[in-house]
Amino acid sequence: MSVSGARTKMLAAGLLLGTLFAAGCARPAPDAVNAQWSLMDSSAVTPESTSLDLGVMRMACGSGITGEITGTQVAYSAEDITIGLVVEELDGKAQTCQSNETVPYTIKLDEPVGNRTLTDASCAEAERQQSTLPACEQHGIRWAP
Repeated sequence: MSVSGARTKMLAAGLLLGTLFAAGCARPAPDAVNAQWSLMDSSAVTPESTSLDLGVMRMACGSGITGEITGTQVAYSAEDITIGLVVEELDGKAQTCQSNETVPYTIKLDEPVGNRTLTDASCAEAERQQSTLPACEQHGIRWAP
């Protein structure tokens, strides 16, 4: 084998290792929103509500498992309350892509709902990535006064 052929193979191997390493680093942050939610009973929401009963589902393939809710992100504005949920990371095994289970979860709000819409933060992330999720029609609004 020529010296240039050996260099080419070494370069290719280095690029492959670098790509694999970078792909491992590209995993979502542990606190990144990775689940969608819906209201278990939207008729139970009132302007005075400070807790919401949600049904939570992992967005990515999870072999039918959503897992435990490990974090919440709530942003309040005058017009909207945006809620993002984080579920536990799954082990590194390949996952199948059937629908994941819906897990019940009650979230406590720091402020009453008032006359604000309730929006799923996962839909804003999907829009940023220019992907379409069926549950994100209407820009992720889950309830409006």
